Amino acid sequence: MPMDMVELEEQIAVLLRSFFVSSRKINLIKGVSVQFIIDDFGVIVCGINRVDYVQIDDAVNNQFPGWRVVYITTNDSMLEKKYDVLWALMRGGYMRWLRFNYPRQIKNVLMGPDNLGQRIIDERLRIWGDQPKFHFLVEDNKIVRINGLLREFTRDQGFFDYMPEED
Repeated sequence: MPMDMVELEEQIAVLLRSFFVSSRKINLIKGVSVQFIIDDFGVIVCGINRVDYVQIDDAVNNQFPGWRVVYITTNDSMLEKKYDVLWALMRGGYMRWLRFNYPRQIKNVLMGPDNLGQRIIDERLRIWGDQPKFHFLVEDNKIVRINGLLREFTRDQGFFDYMPEED
């Protein structure tokens, strides 16, 4: 069931708080969109109330060139979009920041009920596909999947820090 803009704005704010990131809120086009600017990671989460976002996309890209932008519409599922936001944050160094700033929680985050460690590996494998230039990385992630995430985390805490860019 679609949300209204107020509910979408509240849901995005809750999502960002759950990631422990600070953001500032702006409205480039009032009543149509809301932007949450996450300066530390160069990410903008843009809530919009319609699927046609060309005007908002132009405004965001003109005012914030070089930033990663994640669009969430009033029709989107927040459960699905939270991972798009997380992947964008990770591409800006979020997991390393989280590991250094919340060292006691990181293991629970990765191995917890959301199975984030497994999701990170799955997303990497999806991005790399079967491209030969990523052969070692693909095999490395597959081995971690077989040997166990906790074992790899104990051996190399930085293993889960990065998310590759999409082509």
